[in-house]
Amino acid sequence: MSYNLQASVARIGATLFFSLMSVIGLFAQSDMTAEADEAFDRRGYFEAAREYVALYAKIKSDVKLKAYCAFQAGESYRLHHKPEDATEWYDKAIGLKYGNKNNKVFLLYGDALRDQEAYDEAIEMYARYEQEGGDSQVSEARIEQADFAAIMIEEPESRFIVEPMVLLNSDAYDFCPTIYGKDQDEMIFASSRESSTGTDEDPITGQAFMDLFRSEQDKKGRWSEPEPLSNTVCTEHNEGSACFDSNGKTLFFTRCMEMDGSNLACDIYFAKKQGNGFGASMALGLVNRDENDSSQVGHPALSPDDQFLIFSSDLPGGFGGKDLWYVKAEDGSFAGAVPQNLGASINTAGDEMFPAFRDNGDLYWSSNGRDGLGSLDLWKAEVREGELAFAEPKVLPFPLNSSGDDFAISFKADLDEGMFTSNRVGGKGKDDLYSFRLPPLEFCYQAFIYDYDTGMPLSGATVTMEGENGSSNAYTTDSEGELALCDGQIGQRMTFNVDVAVEGYIGTGDLLTTEGLTESTTLAREYLLKEIVLNKEYDMPTVLYPLGSADLLVDASVNSADSLNYLVDLLQRNENLIIQLEAHTDSRGGSVANKKLSQDRAETCVNYLKDAGIPSERMVPVGYGEGALLVSDAEINRMPKADQERAHQRNRRTVFKIIAFDYKGSE
Repeated sequence: MSYNLQASVARIGATLFFSLMSVIGLFAQSDMTAEADEAFDRRGYFEAAREYVALYAKIKSDVKLKAYCAFQAGESYRLHHKPEDATEWYDKAIGLKYGNKNNKVFLLYGDALRDQEAYDEAIEMYARYEQEGGDSQVSEARIEQADFAAIMIEEPESRFIVEPMVLLNSDAYDFCPTIYGKDQDEMIFASSRESSTGTDEDPITGQAFMDLFRSEQDKKGRWSEPEPLSNTVCTEHNEGSACFDSNGKTLFFTRCMEMDGSNLACDIYFAKKQGNGFGASMALGLVNRDENDSSQVGHPALSPDDQFLIFSSDLPGGFGGKDLWYVKAEDGSFAGAVPQNLGASINTAGDEMFPAFRDNGDLYWSSNGRDGLGSLDLWKAEVREGELAFAEPKVLPFPLNSSGDDFAISFKADLDEGMFTSNRVGGKGKDDLYSFRLPPLEFCYQAFIYDYDTGMPLSGATVTMEGENGSSNAYTTDSEGELALCDGQIGQRMTFNVDVAVEGYIGTGDLLTTEGLTESTTLAREYLLKEIVLNKEYDMPTVLYPLGSADLLVDASVNSADSLNYLVDLLQRNENLIIQLEAHTDSRGGSVANKKLSQDRAETCVNYLKDAGIPSERMVPVGYGEGALLVSDAEINRMPKADQERAHQRNRRTVFKIIAFDYKGSE
């Protein structure tokens, strides 16, 4: 059985289980239902629902037939995407013992409840389906999906903001937005609103036949009253699901012909832009049809370079219902191109529809063949190197996806914002247009500056922030030694070198970055500044040496070269300091030799700092030999053998003193 790919019609058919495709043949029981069954069989769900409801009221004594009509009414409403009405009629069918004949009524009842975000009730129905002999794997998968959806909606992980486009939505079907234009301030979308060209009633939807409408956004962000495209595009048939080429000169769209209540094959058409309108529309001819070919082709999406046209179709050789297929342009034309399936990494046993590209080549589409939040969910596959190569698909988060059907997403160029379609709870019509945007992350930087020894706040401290782009800004701490930057000074993917300076103190700082952060964050830093005291020995990271050597010790436990980078950073941040580097040995070896060794070690450190760009006149190397042991020989001798070497290493150390803070550099 084939059904239209025309936008909402395709979506309406998307949730039909393939195991129920022959439901009419299995359960029709009376000539009374023949007309309703025929409407249902040709996907005239609006007509069918009306007929089944009327028959239900007429039937008095035939309980089985009455139950059948109730179930079929529920199915018609579900496929017409009226879940509230569907649950009412499934409930009547169950009350008439229809579940004894067809346990799938419980499963479908659960789906209709899920689409209304009634997750607890839906889970009860899924469990009932299994209790009545249904497939346990199907039941468990539905329950897991409902639990997942409930959690995602209750505790969303996404920062996306989704809002209905109230000025554009009507009480009809409004769907498949496409954003275009140099300033991304124009859009077209499909709608069955009363101003559509066709005046007849579509038996599938009970609405007018669908047309493409255009709207334009003014400088205040308001969208104009939608107007149908020219009569070269809009006809008495169904038009929808469109895209433009990269220069906005050619419109590709879906058209589904209708004659005498029968929906014929859908195809992709194109029309060249002419002034404010369009020239004649022509079929792209991706399928060479004969009278027996019912293959559906629609939902065009052009790659950013216009070389590939992806579309949805039930062409033979696919993986399930509707797959994504593509053709490649030759000399700028798709004429004569042979459709190729996009492959199993994208397609499933369900339906893949409504493809769309972002400017960077990422592919988006909707599927009911993967686990998500509802029956039809938005999915994304990031582009990879190669011809139509994509990464593993990922489902978009709530609130982009919902318990309802979510499809046909369109992004503004280079922005994490745009529009999509949904029939979620709370909408205005059958399908509605929704805007979405990802607001920028908000970052705060808070600095707390204290005296290292007293813990008292240091007011008037200067905090200088130098950005990677060369920007430099200086701020001053308040009376509590605090600084807070929260008004947009700290943006996404920014890195700053922070310097903290207070007169009479050794300045410090660090590297501040928001690169890689995915949540709004307050970056709080505490800086403890040491007061400058001349000739005081200051602690620094350990610098050690092998026994009898002036080389820096680098082993599994210590990297003395890295330790000296502490001094490099300190002297670069405090350009006025002059220091004395003091090296010490342990007591082993002669005192004269140790004196020379310690001098060599001090000079090793100075040379390392000179190589790092510190002027030599800012450093004085002094070797003290074994004259100032931290651990005496007597203490070492009392230690266990295993600890004695570590004690000797402590004596082989290097420290620094500040001997002046008036260095001004070379004149």
